[in-house]
Amino acid sequence: MLSNRIRAAAATVAALGLALGLGGCSVGPVDLDDFLMSTSVADAQAAARAELAPVVTSDALRQADTLTVGILTTESAPLSLAASDGSQSGIDVDVAHALADALGLGTVSFVSVSDVDTALAESCDVVMGVTAENAGSATVMGSYVQSATGVFTKQGLDVPADASALSGARVAVQGGSVSESVLMGYELDVTEVNVDNLNAGFDALDAGEADFVVCDAYAGAYLATAYPGASFVGTLDSPSAVGIAVSGSNAELQAALATALDTISTNGVGDVARARWVGSLPVLTDETRVANLVERTPSADAEASADGAETPDDTTPAE
Repeated sequence: MLSNRIRAAAATVAALGLALGLGGCSVGPVDLDDFLMSTSVADAQAAARAELAPVVTSDALRQADTLTVGILTTESAPLSLAASDGSQSGIDVDVAHALADALGLGTVSFVSVSDVDTALAESCDVVMGVTAENAGSATVMGSYVQSATGVFTKQGLDVPADASALSGARVAVQGGSVSESVLMGYELDVTEVNVDNLNAGFDALDAGEADFVVCDAYAGAYLATAYPGASFVGTLDSPSAVGIAVSGSNAELQAALATALDTISTNGVGDVARARWVGSLPVLTDETRVANLVERTPSADAEASADGAETPDDTTPAE
């Protein structure tokens, strides 16, 4: 029953993309509560929190009955979005609230942080959106999202698509980005359509000026909900786990967090949080990589130019 509801929620997100468009900054997330005219998830959780019993002691927390959560300043949509009033939303926020509920904590406090080790030492219980590469000395737990370069199209291909589907295709990609570098790492006969940001890439796809968009998988899935027919068809590279950092010396919180992560995974809450922001994007694994990719053998000239700095994908919706 729950899995059916998750699939229905994801389908609703995709369907609502028909009515969204991308005027100015109008892009995701879809508010399923408003659309379905049902009791708000937040309201239901607030009522339940009155009866929560903490499973972690105050000694393991910055503040009793509160999960203090660090959001890295490098995070972007759909993991984290900051409103003009300073409020936070996104997958990070939804997952943090779900974890707090599973930990029996009635309050969640969010703090903007720039360094994982410093945040855990001075201000936070956990930090969201952390990979093994930027964890410092912290322990990274779970993999509530994954990082990879995704491929999107309107051709209705299965996941994963075969590399042959890209042969001769026009591919919209942000010039100078990590995604462009990944794309160029494979023997693919494609014509690049360089764009300034992801919105422009999906605009090109929607207008028939590009056959595919290559970009960060989660940012692309977030934008794709606003473009009729646009869908994820695979990743170019192997996904890396993105999890939650906790101090290596906080054994009590580590143990409680491991149980909480298992709880939101088995009860489907984690899947619902993802579907709200990225629709039907599957959990990314090597099984979702585009099939039959052939890595390009770098030439001497290419190796010499590889020292140039690459820019991350611009995942901020264009004004």
